[in-house]
Amino acid sequence: MAAPAQPQEPIPLLTPYKMGNFNLSHRIVLPPLTRQRSYNNVPQPHAILYYSQRASNGGLLISEATGVSDTAQGYLHTPGIWREEQVEAWKPIVDAVHAKGGIFFCQIVHVGRVSDFRNVYQPNGQPPISSTDKPLTPKMGMGIDQVQYFTPPRRLRTDEIPHIVNDFRLAARNAIQAGFDGVEIHGAHGYLIDQFMKDKVNDRRDEYGGSLENRCRFALEIVEAVANEIGPQRVGFRLSPFADIAECGDSNPSQLGVYMANALNKYGILYCHMVEPRMHSSVECPHSLVPMRKAFNGTFIAAGGYDRQDGINAIAENRADLVAYGRWFLANPDLLKRFALNAPLNKYHRDTFYTHDPVLVINTNMAAPTSSLITPYKMGNFNLSHRVVLAPLTRQRSYNNVPQPHAILYYSQRTSNGGLLIAEATGVSDTAQGYPQTPGIWTKEQVQAWKPIVDAVHAKGVYQPNGQAPISSTDKPLSPQIRSNGIDEVHFTPPRRLRTDEIPHIVNDFRLAARNAIEAGFDGVEIHGAHGYLLEQFMKDKVNDRTDEYGGSLENRCRFALEIVEAVVNEIGAERVGIRLSPFAEYAECGDSNPKQLGLYMVNALNKYGILYCHMVEPRMKTVGEKIECPHSLVPMRKAFNGTFIAAGGYDRQDGINAVDEDRADLVAYGRWFLANPDLPKRFELNAPLNKYHRETFYISDPVLGYTDYPFLE
Repeated sequence: MAAPAQPQEPIPLLTPYKMGNFNLSHRIVLPPLTRQRSYNNVPQPHAILYYSQRASNGGLLISEATGVSDTAQGYLHTPGIWREEQVEAWKPIVDAVHAKGGIFFCQIVHVGRVSDFRNVYQPNGQPPISSTDKPLTPKMGMGIDQVQYFTPPRRLRTDEIPHIVNDFRLAARNAIQAGFDGVEIHGAHGYLIDQFMKDKVNDRRDEYGGSLENRCRFALEIVEAVANEIGPQRVGFRLSPFADIAECGDSNPSQLGVYMANALNKYGILYCHMVEPRMHSSVECPHSLVPMRKAFNGTFIAAGGYDRQDGINAIAENRADLVAYGRWFLANPDLLKRFALNAPLNKYHRDTFYTHDPVLVINTNMAAPTSSLITPYKMGNFNLSHRVVLAPLTRQRSYNNVPQPHAILYYSQRTSNGGLLIAEATGVSDTAQGYPQTPGIWTKEQVQAWKPIVDAVHAKGVYQPNGQAPISSTDKPLSPQIRSNGIDEVHFTPPRRLRTDEIPHIVNDFRLAARNAIEAGFDGVEIHGAHGYLLEQFMKDKVNDRTDEYGGSLENRCRFALEIVEAVVNEIGAERVGIRLSPFAEYAECGDSNPKQLGLYMVNALNKYGILYCHMVEPRMKTVGEKIECPHSLVPMRKAFNGTFIAAGGYDRQDGINAVDEDRADLVAYGRWFLANPDLPKRFELNAPLNKYHRETFYISDPVLGYTDYPFLE
């Protein structure tokens, strides 16, 4: 009779370990992995599944890097823990890990100078902070962010450093409040703490620079503050002394690592998590962490490109207590089981590491070469990630002139982080409306109704000026017009010529509307001076037949528009104001005998007010079977205007690329194509086919049809 099979000894990685007060059932750790799926810096419900998939009874998970303050962020959609909203959002994620018996630490971070050029992550567009004022060089990214730029940093003053230390202390307190078992202080990978420790970056001459002791002072002050706040047995620290990530290297990394390991012993913290040099180099330095391992008294976690056998060896040879696996754990949520069975591993896909899809993503390696439309642009205080603008599009779905909840979905569908949206034309007063179901912003009810729409756009990192809409300069009536359906005829009530003494009241309506727009949360306003509406009825000589100071000469005809610009600028600031002009157009029988002269006069006059942008419409027109164009007709205005110049007017993808490449525009506005393709920037990036638009649904009042039902690529 055959002897019964003997139970197989578990591999060293799957043996238990006591880490302070925590009893671990195995030695495999999920390290912090930035995933960029925490929209508006708030952890999302889909993270519950992500972390719980990787949780095991008695296993240690460390969260993705989590910002300690509003100045700590450097990448899109990374989580924070400085606001109550963020703390509350973390709670169900932590609960899900605990429900499976997992131990969950929160990695807390400040990125310092590693902050994206758009600066949307820094309060009020201020530069990021660092130990130095030396900027980072641009690096290759993925997707829309093909090249990543970094804003030159500001060197922290000595008296400011305690405030940053305190941010870490408060973040640690918040992490415990969210239910985490402890925190890991991120002192690695070229972020702020590393920028102080490493001599290739730190060029300070105060007590935080120069000697090794001085360079490590900031890190150790943070450790002390956090340990005093939540207890040293809840604190870990991550180091990468050998790494040179984000141009953050050291001339003697082994000395730095040993110094820090010894210094950390004084605070009695729970663990030190250190990265092997092979993680960032094709050349391996075997056992390079051994001196730090020997110097540190607590639990030692090793990381850096380990495979199964490397981890087994590290534990068996006492070179580490625990081993962290990043990419392999990312691609294999059941990594423990696979290691136990020595089963094959799923391959990881780098192109999905930092995308924003909560489940799966379009393979960004399939993208067409980056076009100039998908390049960043700084517009005043706004840092745009691309040049594709949603133009103001009247949709006639704001019942009783009040924006409706269905607009939340419509606008948020068309958002992309760092993209510019301009709202549909929005009336400034009860005399400003000309079409049914168009929105206004003159009543408190309207302001309140806009707020959740604006919030939804901002939640996705987008800037949204509010388009102002259209009484008259004349008493000449408009001829009846055929609607877009080709059947219905629209008749217009003969207008009343505004008296001169009434004009200041209309100017004031625009001023109050601008104030209301900012109160509603908009980033700015666009004054509608185009398409035959009121301002244009004053500017154009084929309509304006006045004989007072608002008629006759070009200067007089433009006076009304410029008084509105001045009033709005004085109310909300020039950097929040744009204007739309269509000098070549003849909408609503509103033409001019010399449109080029009109356009040039206006842009030169606008320069005096320093407004943010001028949005101008090309004269190109479509007829049956052909497109009649006046190429480059906006170039003189583009050259004359000092601010950001947005071009519009029937552009397709290639037209837009050409306009930006040839410096005929800074940004390009797309109307009908953006209407029908809510993911237009992504389609342009991939050079993917476009949905066709349906004219018959442009102006109907249905809250879904032709409004939010256009399909996405995925």
